[in-house]
Amino acid sequence: MGTLRLYWLDPYIYRFKARVESIFGRDVVLDGTYFYPQGGGQIYDTGTISDIKVVGVRREGDLILHTLESEPTFTVGSEVECLLDWDRRYRIMRLHSAAHLLYYAMQEEFGGECRPASPGLTDDKKSREDYLFKEKLDLQRLQRVEERVNELIKAGFEIRTWTEGEKRYWKIDPYPAMLCGGTHPKNTSEIGGVKVSRGKKPGAGKERIEITLLQHSL
Repeated sequence: MGTLRLYWLDPYIYRFKARVESIFGRDVVLDGTYFYPQGGGQIYDTGTISDIKVVGVRREGDLILHTLESEPTFTVGSEVECLLDWDRRYRIMRLHSAAHLLYYAMQEEFGGECRPASPGLTDDKKSREDYLFKEKLDLQRLQRVEERVNELIKAGFEIRTWTEGEKRYWKIDPYPAMLCGGTHPKNTSEIGGVKVSRGKKPGAGKERIEITLLQHSL
């Protein structure tokens, strides 16, 4: 049996108890976890397990491995106290949903003039998405994209996530659903204002578009 992915059930829970299923050096497997593992364009969560820092989280098959800063002091079968770095996680949640709003706004502004060139990456400082453009990026149009993203945020759309089979979806009305296995807030209004800017050019014909939060904490 694999690790229960509890972070999908309620991404707002940041303190929980779990049973230790396996220990491999500094890697710990729990029966269920609210720690998000690296993947799907989202960085892993950090925090503590039994007061030992979690410095990495990854999936291996059906298991989720939590890498600790030092060797665990607990044993297999122990019940442990787990604590996520909530401020960091919440910033990631807000930025990840903002990245999806960016996609909608880019489609509205540029249409077939550009397309995503990479899955993107969201951490606790920014979200970045690479796009392939047919023409040179017009920064005035990118400013309109920023305005549109902030309009969608202020509109207060409900964010829905669900699982169908092996796939996980994210959606706000009236836009089509998109595949996403990350963690997200319940409403776009939780994101707060964002800045959309041009990042370091990733390659010929490509542009890196970055999103940052205007307020790190809400």
